[in-house]
Amino acid sequence: MKKTLLVAALSSLCAVTGAQAASVTLSGSFFDVTYDDALTGLFGTPVLVGNTLSWAPSGSPGFTAQSYGEGIKVTNSTFALTVTAKDNYLINGASLAEAGDYFFFGANSGVKVAGQLRGRSLDVAGAPIITNGIAASSFAGNADFDITTSNWSGTALLALDVASKSATFSIQNILMAYNPPGSFPTAAFIEKKNVDLAVAVTAVPEADTYMMMLAGLGMIGLMAKRRMG
Repeated sequence: MKKTLLVAALSSLCAVTGAQAASVTLSGSFFDVTYDDALTGLFGTPVLVGNTLSWAPSGSPGFTAQSYGEGIKVTNSTFALTVTAKDNYLINGASLAEAGDYFFFGANSGVKVAGQLRGRSLDVAGAPIITNGIAASSFAGNADFDITTSNWSGTALLALDVASKSATFSIQNILMAYNPPGSFPTAAFIEKKNVDLAVAVTAVPEADTYMMMLAGLGMIGLMAKRRMG
């Protein structure tokens, strides 16, 4: 009896755990996006508008890194997704734009943004992973005890090795705040507030369109030949 109850309890736990993790698909005009809603990390839930996926990380402490005389503090999160092109479209690559705010003051204090945009075609077995590092704006410090925030931005761009019907992309984000351990007065704070991933697509004519184009070119050639004759 106890064994039966234990098996039932484990089955229920597995069912609940499985229900918590689900594949989510967003359908757009040019492509569909699929991701695991249990692996959104600090990004949160994206919204698809046109050809751009947008995140607005929120919550407390949110997507932040902060240090107040505590040495180096690092926060990181990665969001992975699969993009599948609609009929008559191909995926060429993606561009990333991020933004947030920061402040820091005190000797040897500062903040940094790092990470990568990665992409890979799923059309060809063994296709290479294309990577590009996030290039962030320069950071300027504040006067002591001044916690006025300034805006920062970062970008990354990649092109797939081949235009594809399906591809995977991942965004790796790293925030760092630092100052000497035990130092005073020192403070460093940085937050990510917006992430936009624009997927580049191209339209591909249907087979019928190709046939019509060829037929049209053939007729033009025939007419030109008759005129010359």
